[in-house]
Amino acid sequence: MKTRLIALPGFLGSGEDWDPVRAQSKADLEWICPNLFTPDSIGFAPPLGDEPAWLAGYSFGARLALRWMNENPGRWLGAMLLSANPGNFQRENERVVRHAADAAWGRAFRGQPWNSVMMRWNAQDVFGDASAPLRIENGYSRGRLAEALENFSVADQFTDPLRLPSRLAWLAGEMDRKFVALQESERQAGFPGVFLTVPGVGHRLLHEAPVAVAAALDDLVA
Repeated sequence: MKTRLIALPGFLGSGEDWDPVRAQSKADLEWICPNLFTPDSIGFAPPLGDEPAWLAGYSFGARLALRWMNENPGRWLGAMLLSANPGNFQRENERVVRHAADAAWGRAFRGQPWNSVMMRWNAQDVFGDASAPLRIENGYSRGRLAEALENFSVADQFTDPLRLPSRLAWLAGEMDRKFVALQESERQAGFPGVFLTVPGVGHRLLHEAPVAVAAALDDLVA
């Protein structure tokens, strides 16, 4: 029986976002790529069971993976975390501002015109000049999107590095300066794992660098 890998997408993402990485990976794993934001989504709790498994997550999915590992550290063999913010390095005023911003985004995703919200979302500095994946409104539950922003804000996140497995790989795009700096803070704070910077790309690692992501995964689980 193959070991499972549960691969979580970023905000507005889907399980299919992992397909390019899956196609490049040589690891002999059973891939589980849930949809978090569709009307029939599994929600934000880990799948039932206690069998050991690997985790992978991008952005929002990486933060969710960190929560799962902190809540039940014995279940997880390790994780690959792309563009991940563990929440630890925010000042109190930054948490207040982020909490308010996420609440405002939640209201927008609940009720404002889809195309307008998407234009504003994709214009955020963190994405740089990378092209945005096409996201069609009828593929989503607006309530799930709002719940992710309101109930899983990075403003409320704090990761205990002592509850994390030792086998972790953290990846950030070279052009994503905020997350490169976060990785350096994690390294200095004693977070476990290896810290990798992917040359020539920004925040959207699943779309911009699937070959590099697959190689990191294969090294992690070997």
